[in-house]
Amino acid sequence: MAKGMRKSRVTGLLLVIALAAFFSYFLLNYLGSDEGDGAADGPPSTIRIAAFNIQIFGEAKRQKEEVMEVLVDIARGFDLMLVQEIRDAEGETAPYYLKRINEIDGPRYGYVLSERLGRTTSKEAYAYFYNTETVDLIEGSAHVYNDTGDAFEREPFIASFRSGGFDFTLVGIHTKPDDAYAEIGNLTAVVYSVRAEDPGEGDIIVLGDLNADGSYFDEEDPSNPLRASGFFWVITNEMDTMTKTDWTYDRIVLLNFTYGHEYVGGSAQVFYFDEEFDIGDEALVWGVSDHYPVFAEFRIDLPDDD
Repeated sequence: MAKGMRKSRVTGLLLVIALAAFFSYFLLNYLGSDEGDGAADGPPSTIRIAAFNIQIFGEAKRQKEEVMEVLVDIARGFDLMLVQEIRDAEGETAPYYLKRINEIDGPRYGYVLSERLGRTTSKEAYAYFYNTETVDLIEGSAHVYNDTGDAFEREPFIASFRSGGFDFTLVGIHTKPDDAYAEIGNLTAVVYSVRAEDPGEGDIIVLGDLNADGSYFDEEDPSNPLRASGFFWVITNEMDTMTKTDWTYDRIVLLNFTYGHEYVGGSAQVFYFDEEFDIGDEALVWGVSDHYPVFAEFRIDLPDDD
């Protein structure tokens, strides 16, 4: 009888040990996995930089609520976005856009705005909108290119930023369509001027609506100075950046410093907001813009290389 009791106790002890092992495994691999995910949600390792020509962005577009909702969602998808074609003599559109962006729960955004540019009465401004939790604007860096030779209809808007270990300078441009070849080529002079002012700055990113396709620019022609070795067009010719045509007007161009270091290879894409947001209303898509945003991802967790 005593022997049977001992056997029963041993069996019970083994059962307790087995149950304890099971629950330890469960806690570690299931409940504990939430804690692991939380740890993985620490500081980001990449940022997304975009350029978006918001066609004729002014008072009329601000009054279209559905359009503004899409524009807000687009901005919140990027850490930093160049906006082009702000047409607003009163200067109300950029601050209104920022207000709408910051009405949504999440990180606060900031912006820096250029003066209105253009040779005619139809002038446009540029603006950089950025997530203040992931990107810092370098104070005093924002300026319009000093275009002493009048090479550009709308001079490039230049600003420097820092995110983690990645500091970089953006050269935002919306070329004049009929002068696209010449203006695209003259962007090399803008890049060289940035390097001359700061010889240590190699992370220079040219982005915007270059009108680099169609009848304005032969995208297969290697003769343009911005097509020289050392300039990397990561928005490539097969990507459609327009909502109504299959042209690739919008581009992001990197120098080898960035292309070989911080740029996440293959990350450059067109943001098809109609597909992303499941917008079936073609009129709404066209009301947002005749362009799609273009963007690329960059590592910010690496040692600075310049």
